[in-house]
Amino acid sequence: MKRIVKILVILFLLLGIIFFCKRFIDSDYFKVQEVVVTGKTKLLQQDVTEQVEKMKGKNIVYLNTKEIEDFLRNDVRVKKVSITKQFPSKILFNIEERQPYAYVRKGENLFLADDELNIYGDKIEDSPKSMPIIDYTDEASFEGMKIIVSKIKNKDLYSMISEIRKTPKCYEILLVNGLVLKTDTDVSEEKYNKAYNAYDQIIRKEEPLTYIDLRYKLIYKK
Repeated sequence: MKRIVKILVILFLLLGIIFFCKRFIDSDYFKVQEVVVTGKTKLLQQDVTEQVEKMKGKNIVYLNTKEIEDFLRNDVRVKKVSITKQFPSKILFNIEERQPYAYVRKGENLFLADDELNIYGDKIEDSPKSMPIIDYTDEASFEGMKIIVSKIKNKDLYSMISEIRKTPKCYEILLVNGLVLKTDTDVSEEKYNKAYNAYDQIIRKEEPLTYIDLRYKLIYKK
């Protein structure tokens, strides 16, 4: 009998502790009072503001931050997002949206693309910028253009590019002055650097130049 009473006492104590803990957790002490947003959110400002307002006043313990992160990651404009709880009532909200690096032309339409050529918006969604136009013809050639762009690390060379397009025989990089760089997906980053240096030397000598072919072991100029 004494053993049963002892067990019941322990159970009541545990239930009491659980009850008071639940009351404490559900109190205003754990309601979200502050949401600190960091990162660039130019295009996502409205969406971020809506999520912030939804979080305020909610219980931080029960707030499903992963669900919010997953929801935002479904937006093609979002590059990275992380939401961290800082108990008892603060949320750290870091979001990074894709930054414009090139325009992708599909038919008559121009789209914004980041440095990996991920398309994430229409040209009219952002202010006009001086960026290369990637001429989309099909998915296979577009994948090749992604490889080519990833290898052009020279910022001076990249700033001179007007357009990148696919021809039946190769890819062509058109510079703003009309010069054409003939290239392919296996051309290395080093080769682009050498091409820029060769181009710079030729321009300094004021020699006529129509195109530079990077597809061969030796850079061919004409």
